Amino acid sequence: MKHAFGAAVCLAAFALPGHAAPADHYPEKPVRIVVPFAAGGGGDFIARAFADKLSATLKQPVIIDNRGGGNTVTGTEAVAKAEPDGYTLLIVSPSFATNPTLLPRLPYRTPDDFAPIGLVITYAMGLAARANLPANDIPQLLELAARQPGKLTIATSGEGSASHLATELFKAATHANILDVPYRGAGPAMLDVASGHVDLAFTGLSQIKPHLDSKRAKLLATSGLRRLQSAPDVKTIAEQGVKDFEAVVWWGMFAPAGTPKPIIDKINGALRTSLADPEVAKRFEVIDGEVRVSSPAEFDRFVREEIARWSKLLKPSKATTASP
Repeated sequence: MKHAFGAAVCLAAFALPGHAAPADHYPEKPVRIVVPFAAGGGGDFIARAFADKLSATLKQPVIIDNRGGGNTVTGTEAVAKAEPDGYTLLIVSPSFATNPTLLPRLPYRTPDDFAPIGLVITYAMGLAARANLPANDIPQLLELAARQPGKLTIATSGEGSASHLATELFKAATHANILDVPYRGAGPAMLDVASGHVDLAFTGLSQIKPHLDSKRAKLLATSGLRRLQSAPDVKTIAEQGVKDFEAVVWWGMFAPAGTPKPIIDKINGALRTSLADPEVAKRFEVIDGEVRVSSPAEFDRFVREEIARWSKLLKPSKATTASP
């Protein structure tokens, strides 16, 4: 009984006024957001779009740390093994939910080695093509693919990424014989489309637009059910004859498992404040992003549902493995 009473006294002491909760002094140093993709890609754009406002809200520098490679495993593992103190965060996309199926030997447990913070944003993608591709819309593209089976190439941000999933959905819906070419991120993928080394790529408008402006790439279609405000003249894939086609990207944020709930809640609140800023909303206009900051619990349910959904549709990769 003495031990039980002592524990009760100890717990009560921490509840007394004057004893700081874990979040009271958080943050006291810079916060790092790991983006598990190469610089210039969608995750990089998303994180940098709100990083300065998050920094102002938290009153500490927010550092973007690009760690592409390993199908996002490199950067994700770094966060899984980081101190659970709120100073190392992770931006994730659909690959976070597909990797458990594609790569059964991951060096971390998804999602149990991570503490959910919240869903951040969703948006449709564009289907970009090299400027001199002899096709300007989906019917012409499918005709070209039929004439040259297996000859057309499409860049993706790695197996299980949003661009890869959109590609697989497109090929399944159209029966087009197009060769996947995996990259470490959307930035390098679009550079090779613009250079003419690859024919096509599904990715966000933020990566496509600079190459449209320089006329080194063109936009064949968009992947949502509605046209994008930033490209109102470009028809959706569904409008161009591929019935009900829809492929949408989502991004969210995690911390290492064990991060105290008061700190998670404080980051979630700072995220809401940052993403509500008009300047951030303006930055997201280029990708027609819909800000959807959820609670940690809602995001946890969402990710677990995504993992279950893709586990039924995907098979383990033969080409890519992760170390235990």
